[in-house]
Amino acid sequence: MKGQQKFSIVNVNNNSLPIIQEDTKTRYPFIPFGVYGNDDFFDAVTTAFNVSTTNAASIEGIADLIFGKGLYSKNQAFNETLQKIIPQEEIKRVSFDLKLYGNAAFQVYWDDTHTKIKKMYHVPVQLLRAEKLGSSPMVENYYYCTDWNDQRKIRDKKKIPAFETSNEKMEILYIKHYCPGLYYYSLPDWVSALQLAMAEGEISNLHFNNIVNGFLPAVMLNFNNGVPAPEERQTIEDLVQAKFTGTDNAGRFMLSFNDDVASKPTIDVIDITNLHEKYDYVAEYTQDRILVAHRVTSPLLFGIRTKNNGFSSQSEEMMTAFSILQTMTISPFQNIILNSLDYALTCGGYTDSELYFEQLTPLVILAQTAEETNKTIGQVEDETNDSMENPATTDDSADQTPVEPIPTEKFSMLEVNNSQYEIYK
Repeated sequence: MKGQQKFSIVNVNNNSLPIIQEDTKTRYPFIPFGVYGNDDFFDAVTTAFNVSTTNAASIEGIADLIFGKGLYSKNQAFNETLQKIIPQEEIKRVSFDLKLYGNAAFQVYWDDTHTKIKKMYHVPVQLLRAEKLGSSPMVENYYYCTDWNDQRKIRDKKKIPAFETSNEKMEILYIKHYCPGLYYYSLPDWVSALQLAMAEGEISNLHFNNIVNGFLPAVMLNFNNGVPAPEERQTIEDLVQAKFTGTDNAGRFMLSFNDDVASKPTIDVIDITNLHEKYDYVAEYTQDRILVAHRVTSPLLFGIRTKNNGFSSQSEEMMTAFSILQTMTISPFQNIILNSLDYALTCGGYTDSELYFEQLTPLVILAQTAEETNKTIGQVEDETNDSMENPATTDDSADQTPVEPIPTEKFSMLEVNNSQYEIYK
């Protein structure tokens, strides 16, 4: 009678597409925002930024262009006041958060009469959670916690009123854009490349572990001491999977102890031809899709060089690409910030703010244009800023409406991520 043979297919990290949801049925007073069924959206986005070189370069580059050379007012008399109310570094941080997370927030401080805004500071938006809706159709409060993964710290969370919903000295101005299917939060514009950013990080991790541990080809592992019971077979499969699959385990060696030579396990090498070409293809594919998600017309703008740029020269590429990027990507982000700040400052007792971002234009474009028009780089830069000025409108103002005021309390200083932030107590 022939010996019995059993084959098992081991599934490795059978992940499905991430489903990003607001948990509106939660038992908590705040709304968790998750990618994989937990309150982990901001953690997942941060990880995708940290592990993917293409993603990080795109986010940092676009965030720098959104901030440009800073936020100013055409009203020279108000411009001096503006610089005191909102330091430029705070605008830069908000611009970065809005690009990275699709959400951003300011701490708004009022005077004692609650008629004038005194200061506006950036607050890390990943530390905020929106309160569940009550009688009002608008979010009335936000909860602040330095670590939403620590239950003890969550118990000590602080409740902060939303902008224009109280008479307290400090309120939260939450900035986001409209996103279908979501109400409390928004998504970053590159969210469709979230998995691809993770994949690029895994490719890097795979190569690193292969280099550190020594290269090892794909193999089939055969155990020649009989077919175990289903439960035992499952245990063996789980152990093998835990020890030898995944990019963290690339290049590990195997140690076997046997009663005799006949029962020793055999390892058959599965020769995968052109493996390096497959990895190159995956790396190029992930990079290309990440750039598409960020709407980067030319990676050269952010110091990313690809094989085919599609232009006859670098200057032609950068000029055309920057024009498209500025119109289709940078200006919409700037509009979100400008409109929110214009609304806040108007509510805070300042009229005719006339806010605008001074644009940051690559030097190669300024030099090329100056040469073609027989003007100085300074003249070209002034003309470029004038043509690209993005004044605030009131069509898309902050999404809060006044409700019944709640009592005013004091605020204090808290240290968050090695930076000082004034947070409500």
